[in-house]
Amino acid sequence: MFKDLVQRFRGSKPAVLQQNPESLLAAMHSVALKDTPRNRVKLYREFQNSWLWFCVPELPDGWKLGMTVLPSGMSISVATANNARGENVLPVFTEPVALANYDPNTPHLALPAIALFQMAVQLGVAEVIVNPFDPRRKPIRTGGRLMRREFEALAQGMIPEPTQDSKGQILTVQKGTQVQIGRCPAPASAEVRLQLAATAARFLDLEKIFRYRMKYVETGTESEVFGLVCSAKGDRFHEITSNLISAIRPLIAPGHCVDFTSLRPLDMPQMQTQGELVYERGASATAHDD
Repeated sequence: MFKDLVQRFRGSKPAVLQQNPESLLAAMHSVALKDTPRNRVKLYREFQNSWLWFCVPELPDGWKLGMTVLPSGMSISVATANNARGENVLPVFTEPVALANYDPNTPHLALPAIALFQMAVQLGVAEVIVNPFDPRRKPIRTGGRLMRREFEALAQGMIPEPTQDSKGQILTVQKGTQVQIGRCPAPASAEVRLQLAATAARFLDLEKIFRYRMKYVETGTESEVFGLVCSAKGDRFHEITSNLISAIRPLIAPGHCVDFTSLRPLDMPQMQTQGELVYERGASATAHDD
């Protein structure tokens, strides 16, 4: 299946093509052997600095040998496929030899992995499949898959770190990211408020929780976010968010994802107008803000 996509890149700094994918392959192999939070974070960081190849039906008009950045507005056709569930997925490859093991006759291009993940977000695919291979051939490189939640975060320059119970994710910003903040379409349910309040009350360093909608300008994706006014840092903050995630997980609709983040003092004026206060230490758990 082919889809047309206009990919726009900002900035004028030239990109340097990664010639050796060994560090990325080693990180993928580590996850394949032992899928731990530490190994996954290492893999995500490798993706941030890697290039990936992908199939195209034909090279775009105006493409020249050695180009590493698509000119603004250049239109390219991207080859996608369907997984066993019938969902649209994007096959990508760590190097041309791995791509040839999947389809040796298709033209291909390489882009920085972050740019390719941004493309995957725009295409609306469910998964990014790394190093798939033709079933008639043997795999020659370690492969894997990135679920939409993972490559969305990577596309936005974030590292999705698993929570302590491995049931949620904490997103760490790696670069400047432009976002838009607004109210969620509907207020949080009384059940969500009660569960958050019961859990938050156990942590004296957690003062308030705001709920809001955040749109990433670069990719157009949106998230429901719970922002914490909290003095805790590092592992302590991860512990708090892990407990909050576990508390409301049964109340979250299948397929719906929420994010947790730490709010800074400079965020508060915007929270007062755009955020929904869902918890405040010492206040009633059922009280709604105006």
